[in-house]
Amino acid sequence: MKALMLATDLSNRSDRAMRRAARLVRQFGCPWFILHVVDEDQPQLRIELEVEQVRRYLNEQLDFFTELAGRTPEIWVEVGDPAKHIADCTRWADIDLLVVGSHRKSPLRDIFVGTTLERLVRTSHVPILLVNRVAEDDYLAPLLAVDCSPASAQAVRAANELGLLPASGARALHAFDPLGGAVLLAAGAGAGAIAKDFATERHRATAALDQFLRKEGLDAMIGQRLIEEGLPMTALRRVLEQEPVDLLVMGTRGLTGVKRMLIGSVADAAMRELDCDILTVPPIRWPDSDKA
Repeated sequence: MKALMLATDLSNRSDRAMRRAARLVRQFGCPWFILHVVDEDQPQLRIELEVEQVRRYLNEQLDFFTELAGRTPEIWVEVGDPAKHIADCTRWADIDLLVVGSHRKSPLRDIFVGTTLERLVRTSHVPILLVNRVAEDDYLAPLLAVDCSPASAQAVRAANELGLLPASGARALHAFDPLGGAVLLAAGAGAGAIAKDFATERHRATAALDQFLRKEGLDAMIGQRLIEEGLPMTALRRVLEQEPVDLLVMGTRGLTGVKRMLIGSVADAAMRELDCDILTVPPIRWPDSDKA
């Protein structure tokens, strides 16, 4: 890991993110930045007062941050639209990981504009680590959500390049939905026929995952394959109930606007519901892709 940035709103929720960021800095010995963005949508006098207060507070905590991480962070206090400005700052600082804390949700507002975190995930050019749990240790039990798409391949590679996967390989979860079983059940088929169809679909899903991992050159990064029946969120809930998972790694589709509202996002659902730390990795964006 070359450098990371902690985006903090100075809430209690952000304290866990700060401690995880500091732990990663100590683990990788990389430079780090602490960023707070003052929302520009308020009176100018209030903006100026908040900037002064936040800058003073963060500078007063500088020795504490340095002791935790073993390295002094660079403090940035900026003004702007939080989601957009945080994404811009990751480019200016040339960082390769953004660390954030869980955000309070406002259900009615989120229907229309999404949380700052979800807007940030849609626009970020770098992986985002959402911290939900206390940082008691380095990541020892990551889980890779793999749906055989380019986005999931990119997520696995990014997590490996960041140094977040164990040398022995991480667990990969692949979900499959055996629709044939539901059709057979509706048609009154017997238990034997349904079980045979399930076994066939499971075998097909396993073969598809193996082929995908070989094609993408990801075999060496995978230590165990978990093939689970059901929709992605159903499979994730089941595995997290049964297996120790301290980090979930998943790719994002990069959908925006109406298309995202209609299709939804497994990453959005995971960030809203799951309580483990989550690394979301954006798709590769070409230089002019943001203009499309």
